[in-house]
Amino acid sequence: MAGEHITLITLLLLILLIKSGSTHDECRLESSCGPNEPGIRFPFQLVKEPQNQCVYPKEFCLYCTENKKTMIVLPTTSGPIKFYVSDIDYIYNMISMSDPDNCLPKMFLILNNSSFRPYRFYPEADRKITFFNCSSVRKRHLRNKYQTSQESQDMNTCPIYATEPNEDIVDLDLVSCTKMFDVNTSILALNLMYNLLHLNWSKPSCAKCKAKGMKCKWKSNHTKHGIECTYCNHNQKVIQLPKSIIFSAIGEFT
Repeated sequence: MAGEHITLITLLLLILLIKSGSTHDECRLESSCGPNEPGIRFPFQLVKEPQNQCVYPKEFCLYCTENKKTMIVLPTTSGPIKFYVSDIDYIYNMISMSDPDNCLPKMFLILNNSSFRPYRFYPEADRKITFFNCSSVRKRHLRNKYQTSQESQDMNTCPIYATEPNEDIVDLDLVSCTKMFDVNTSILALNLMYNLLHLNWSKPSCAKCKAKGMKCKWKSNHTKHGIECTYCNHNQKVIQLPKSIIFSAIGEFT
């Protein structure tokens, strides 16, 4: 009976330790979905299991896929869309993403016509991108310098092609495609061709906290993008334990 009580106490401690691993403030240890995935820390929260709830604000919640890829879900007027996250720059507040279906020109048009705060396209500059509809081409890849590998955008499943306005349509093998329109934006068409998108966030900003020698944390009342400053207790360690230990403890108790 005493052994069962000890096991129960151990199980509760494990659960508390794992719960404390959520990245809600800068004092938490960095976590990730895998060894080659970006490190996750404030202002992001990492949700490792589909059944786990994302703590507000949801715009900064990242998820681990079954194959241990980092994913973000952005709300749009056409519904939520998912992107893989390849890198997070915490100095410049920039997140690098790719479309899992390698159809970034189409996803860009959805984002461009939506509000997906607190993010915005990065870098900020004045330029144009020309979009073509290549559904009549009926071949997987165009014969140009940007589509030289099997990993290039598949024109059968994703016939929307993006290019710079001054590019030669003959050189790009776009003669059979139909021009759709030009879009004023800040990003490079080349990034869309290579399935790479950079977003920047300006809030939350931890500048005031850092000026005081403190760290940032989300306000406990979940005010939208509200943060407060805190001092870190470096003696407190956050331990993330594998589920096999939990299952073992549960099995022993039951």
